[in-house]
Amino acid sequence: MVVLAAVAVLIGLLGRPSGGDGGTGADAATPDFSVAPGSSGRPITPTVPVPESPVETRLNLFSFGGLCQEDGSRPVPRAARVSASGLRPLVVHVNGLLHQFEGSGGYDRADPFTPLPERVQLVACAQYEGLGKLLKVCRYHLPAEASREISHYEGRYEVRVLEARTGRMLGTHRISGRTSVTCTPFVERGADTEEFQPPGDAAFRELLGPYARGEKP
Repeated sequence: MVVLAAVAVLIGLLGRPSGGDGGTGADAATPDFSVAPGSSGRPITPTVPVPESPVETRLNLFSFGGLCQEDGSRPVPRAARVSASGLRPLVVHVNGLLHQFEGSGGYDRADPFTPLPERVQLVACAQYEGLGKLLKVCRYHLPAEASREISHYEGRYEVRVLEARTGRMLGTHRISGRTSVTCTPFVERGADTEEFQPPGDAAFRELLGPYARGEKP
């Protein structure tokens, strides 16, 4: 009986709150940011700041694509003012989607085609208008029961250039998409199709270069 009583007293002492006089005790400090507990069972608190959102995400948050809506342009009042001279950073949207230029992963501040969102002055809106000339027909006959033809065309686009901050129209142009095609050796089974692609980086740079360099008003 004495042993049982001693065990009961010990359990009671271990189960008491850490605060004095029967209080609930102070709660452990909770970190501002934590992830799943580590092997010790304690939350892991990062030693470096949470990474900033990717630039392309912030570009979308600026809603530059609103300038390309068919129901009328939607200016971006917080966009940068158009400079009187020098480079004019711009973004391009194709059929409403942001066009990512090659090499824009790090966003070169010296390249007006890969700008940081807060520096964008112009927005170019490329909208598909229809098929252009036939470039090539690729025919696939093996196996015979899965023969298929793919007709490749130029895609024709209208490109409008606007001031991001005000929505003022600066120019309208016509441009073609891919102008050459190489047939692939293999293709998935399916119905005959007509295909086209939008303009690439080189075509956009050639057309919009004068705007980006401030050579056009």
